[in-house]
Formats: sequence, C-alpha cells, structure tokens
Amino acid sequence: MRSDPEPSHSQTPSRSTPPASWSREPEGDATIEENWLFSLRRERYRSRRSGLVHEFYVVHLADAVNVIALTPDRRLLLVDQFRAGSGRDSLETPGGLLDPGEDPLAAGARELLEETGYAGDPPVLLNTVWSCPSLLTSRISTILITNARRVSEPTCDEGEELRLELVPAREVPRLLRDGRISHALCVQGLLWWLVSELPDTPLELPEVFRPADRQLNLSSVMIAVSVVALVLGSIRWISAIDPPISLFLLYLMLLLPSYLLVDRVLDPRPRSILSRSRPRLARRSLIRLLASFGLALFLWVGGALVLWVSQG
Repeated sequence: MRSDPEPSHSQTPSRSTPPASWSREPEGDATIEENWLFSLRRERYRSRRSGLVHEFYVVHLADAVNVIALTPDRRLLLVDQFRAGSGRDSLETPGGLLDPGEDPLAAGARELLEETGYAGDPPVLLNTVWSCPSLLTSRISTILITNARRVSEPTCDEGEELRLELVPAREVPRLLRDGRISHALCVQGLLWWLVSELPDTPLELPEVFRPADRQLNLSSVMIAVSVVALVLGSIRWISAIDPPISLFLLYLMLLLPSYLLVDRVLDPRPRSILSRSRPRLARRSLIRLLASFGLALFLWVGGALVLWVSQG
C-alpha cells in the first residue's frame, strides 16, 4: 500500500549522529513535481568546509518495509511481480511503503497479509537502512516474521499482480548468487537475515557456499618431508634415552608437525562469512585435532619401529 509523500525529510539525525558537512538553506528550495507517490524537490545546501553552495534534486518518498517471512517448516515467502523500472518481473520479499505515522513492524505485518494472505508471530526488527541517500529521503526496515501461516486471501492494490513462491530457506544463498533475487533492497535485507542466523542456528548452506577440500599441494609435501626428516634425525639422539621416555618424546615431537600437515590438507578456514557459525567451526576444530593426533600416532608407530630396530 502506498501513501502520500511527506513535504519534508522524514528523518532527523539522532543525538549520536554527527552534524552533516553541508547545511540546508531552505530559501533556495523549490518543488518541481508532486503527486500521490512522491515529491521531487530542488534543495540548496552550503558546505560547512568550503562554503560552496550547490542545488541537489531530492525525491521525498515515504519509508518502506521488507518482510522476511518463514513458515513453520522453514520456507521463505517470496512474491514475483512486474517492475516498470526494470521492465521485467522481479522475485522479492513482501513489502511496501508505510502509511503516514505507521510503525514499520505494524506495516510489515500488514503488507505480508495483504500481499500473501499469511500472518505469523509478532514481527522482529532486523535493520533499517537508507534506500538511496543520494536521491531519496526514504529509509527501509527489514523485519522477521516466523511461523507464518495462510489465514486469508491476498488483497493486492490496483495494478499489482503477485505470484507467491515458497522457497526452502537453505536455497536463499543460491538464489542470491544466481541473481534470481536482484532487487537491491531485498538483497540487503536477506543478507542481514542470513548473518543474523549464524551465531546460533546456521542455515544448511548449499555447496557453492561451503569451502572446498584442499588437495595435497607442494607445501603439504614439504611439511611431510620435514616430518620424516625430523623423525629420522631424532632417532639417534632418542635411542640413547630409556625406551618409555624416548617414545613419549618422539610422540611430542611428531604432534606439532602433524597438526600443521592436517591443517594444510583439510584447510578448515571458511571462504565465506556465511560459513562462519560456531557449531560449524567447533566441528572443524574437533576434526582437525583428532586427525592431528591420529597422524602423529601413525608416524609414532613408524618411528617406534625404527627406534626398536636401531636399539636391537
């Protein structure tokens, strides 16, 4: 649902926001076009640094809202609709402009119900950003609604023809990567939601967002050769010590090179922030540690045999 534009900037800086480097000179303002959707104005500003005066063209537009709506089975609600600016259909999250004085959370729940017929848990605000600060006075908020269920038929505005799509949440990164979702404001909202999912309940990401296993390369071979050389070079010195102590020292000497070799081969460091979740990193660290102990044990057995032969 769209609302009439407000005659002035809809947001004022907060107390924590530093003053702008340009100051407004309202006596130079002029309205060029005004209609039910927006107001195009020419506004004059003066630089606080240089004193330069310049006229900017600003579109006064109501604030907007994006809705990340998830069903109980973790499917995301998307709508496919025609966009005249691009001249093509666009797959997007539900959303729209706020009515005058409307709260973004209430607007998001309203837009979701109007466009999809779904309603869910109380909405949660994820973020608010400027839509296009060089031209627009509008900001857009992204909200999250979980446990969304169909409660009524959609009631779209005149000129809207929407097709609803329910997409598994794990498919969202692929849709973004492939450009299937290309509306910039929807993309930023979805990325913000993806990042908010990481600390506790990470998504099951598709393969394109998972780090590939690193193959054995030259540096790995060099580390392996160094380990063998270290073992062989230490046999003569260790053989002069009592067997229990010598075997223990041999294992300790093998542990660090084994860890370096495992780290080089497995390469558990994620390529993307979307892979950085605490459970995922914990699993990788545990696998790396166990593999290091296992490799050290394997090399230790070989070294112990060499030590036994040298002492025999």
